[in-house]
Amino acid sequence: MKGEKVADVTTKASGSSTMSDFFRHGSVEERREVYRIAATAAICEQKAVINSASSGEIKTTRK
Repeated sequence: MKGEKVADVTTKASGSSTMSDFFRHGSVEERREVYRIAATAAICEQKAVINSASSGEIKTTRK
């Protein structure tokens, strides 16, 4: 009804995500660890692509 408050409405001014809240309020050590994990994952993925390409699993065409 009019004037009733809904229980699940958030009072945040911005609709920031949990991840942005983490980077806004997390400690430097926590942020460094997250960056390190992301960088390690990216490097591993790049190595896998390079290994696949060099072993012939991925066909590359040059023009």
